[in-house]
Amino acid sequence: MPTFNLQPMFSPKSIAIIGASGDERKLSARPLVNLRNQGYKGTVYPVNPKYEDIAGYKCLEDIESLPENIDLAIVSVSAKQALPVLEQLAERLVKSAVVYSSGFSEIGQEGSHLQHDLTDFINRTRIPVCGPNSLGFYNQSEKVIATFAAVDFDIGDPVAFITQSGAFGSFTYAMAKEMGLGYNYFVSTGNEAGVDFFDYVEYFAQNENVKVIGGYIEGARDLEKMTQGISAAEKNNKPIILMKVGSSQRGAEAASSHTSSLAGNQSVYESFFKQKNVVQVYDEEELVDTLALFNKGKISPNRGDVGIVTISGGAGIVMADKCEEYGIQTANLTEETTSKLKEILPPFASVNNPVDLTAQIIQMIDHFEESLNIVLEDENVEALVLYMQLGDAIAPQIIPKLKQINEQTDKTLVICWAQPSQKTKDALLDGGLCWLPTPTRAIKAVKNLIQYNEGRERRGQTKNDLPEQKVSEIAATTTDLKNAKTEYDIKQELAGYGISIPRGALVKNVDDAINCVEDIGYPVVLKVASSDITHKSDNGGVKVNINTKEEVIEAYKSIISNMEKNYPSANIEGILIEEMIKDGIEVFIGCFQDSLFGPCIMFGLGGIYVEVLSDVVIRKAPLSEQDAEDMIRSIKGYKILKGTRGKVPSDISALASDLVKISEFCWQYKDSIIELDINPLVVKSKGEGVVALDAAIVS
Repeated sequence: MPTFNLQPMFSPKSIAIIGASGDERKLSARPLVNLRNQGYKGTVYPVNPKYEDIAGYKCLEDIESLPENIDLAIVSVSAKQALPVLEQLAERLVKSAVVYSSGFSEIGQEGSHLQHDLTDFINRTRIPVCGPNSLGFYNQSEKVIATFAAVDFDIGDPVAFITQSGAFGSFTYAMAKEMGLGYNYFVSTGNEAGVDFFDYVEYFAQNENVKVIGGYIEGARDLEKMTQGISAAEKNNKPIILMKVGSSQRGAEAASSHTSSLAGNQSVYESFFKQKNVVQVYDEEELVDTLALFNKGKISPNRGDVGIVTISGGAGIVMADKCEEYGIQTANLTEETTSKLKEILPPFASVNNPVDLTAQIIQMIDHFEESLNIVLEDENVEALVLYMQLGDAIAPQIIPKLKQINEQTDKTLVICWAQPSQKTKDALLDGGLCWLPTPTRAIKAVKNLIQYNEGRERRGQTKNDLPEQKVSEIAATTTDLKNAKTEYDIKQELAGYGISIPRGALVKNVDDAINCVEDIGYPVVLKVASSDITHKSDNGGVKVNINTKEEVIEAYKSIISNMEKNYPSANIEGILIEEMIKDGIEVFIGCFQDSLFGPCIMFGLGGIYVEVLSDVVIRKAPLSEQDAEDMIRSIKGYKILKGTRGKVPSDISALASDLVKISEFCWQYKDSIIELDINPLVVKSKGEGVVALDAAIVS
């Protein structure tokens, strides 16, 4: 169930404005002016003892004069007055509120105390409060304008936009308007003392007037709410487009001082959003373009690649290059498609993707229309980007045909009409067409749509979310890791989770070492076992490729001698002897604790490549099989695992299985493990499994 009932907030039948002003130059006057100018149909109660009447509304002297059960209160008073005002409103049984006031946690310790008290009030009364430090919100379809921002409401697309920065959110509103896109819902979350960013996501996910949810986020505060909100959006087929900022150190510091957000580890956010099929964008243009495309584009059941049709060969090349750069494919047109195009296009046109119609096509409008339909009908095409660079003279002939094509296809059509006049742009937008201004921006937005469709299909085919309660039921060899101090102990714990480890034993003397090797067989590896020694190989604590009894004796004595010399105070628990694994690809699996996401799994090529190449991918634990497979495919070194230049493929299936098991292990021990490092884990040839050669835990 949702944490708060936000229906009275966004669809109020009555609104009280505390601190309303009759001076239209003041911020506290703007909500009343906006409600009046937009024609809000509900009842409005301005509250201010200085006025008898404001803008035609009778003004009440105090909060006690308000009727009970008002749906929404707009609080425009100082930070120190905000909580006493809310307490009075609670006595009048107000159902929701928005607090514009700044001066809370964003200013430091004094403000944090005020915000803490405000949070206690919200938790105690269960009254949803937007803010504090908020620009407010609006619901354009019902003329609920609870913001002091100066906005021009003339477009209302089924888009809800949520922002942790009021000013930046307003900026995207202006950008979107230039693109012919309007937000039907807009909310500035402020400091989120009670109502969280993802509470709004969950509300809009269940709103029939919303098709797509966009947002600007500096950091999430509650993992459970984030997961719940995203799940609600997925369940109701509402794509989420988020611009997550704060990836740089400076950016993270600014986010903290701005709205007290924990910007978090950007890589973990990226991986989490990918797991949940949230579309993450990286700049304001991509944000607005992607919202525009998802608003007018089609969430297509057709799976395929990008078709490009252009009247400029150069623009076609640019778009093809961008497809490769962004990791999406240009469609391989079928022979039937190219044959049909050859029949109607001039001989100097290109019928391969990108399809270059050349400027000559403006003399052949019927063939222009037919060409687009032919490409759209190709089974390998999921979305088509059309590049046009024509003057206004031809627009009245072409745009109606584009409108008709768009209405008749179930695939996405994007029009990249370069530098159109306002008249032409308006005609494109009024025709229900998705217009994007440049080839690069068009391809970047289409990339997001195609990847969203891929993720939607993938998550529909498999259960991507492994229930955490299932993991907690998995049997473990111990209930904590207090006794797992050495590599040997840790490996025994991992073995209890089904992770393969080398055959071996911990020995205390040379005679036991010789007997152990006779059981294992040569070659072997000898390692010092001590919780006090971290870097064993750097200081003579490891001997490899031991092939005879004499070498075992020499290696054993050498390790003991090196440790006595280099670590005289270390507690040596024995020598670990294991079979030596020679063949296979070395990978790395690690775990670390994130303050928001909890245990997170890292994966990449192992050995020296971890630090040299930094080719790693991160996912939140626990992992599903699909998550694990995605992680393996995501690293650049995947080609090595898959087998290149005639080499035998590695056992990727066993690797994916072990990734899942290790994530379950880390989730089971999430209260004990700070870090886990399995490096290397050797992936053998297909069908031969994997083996963890080394493991360390910080607990």
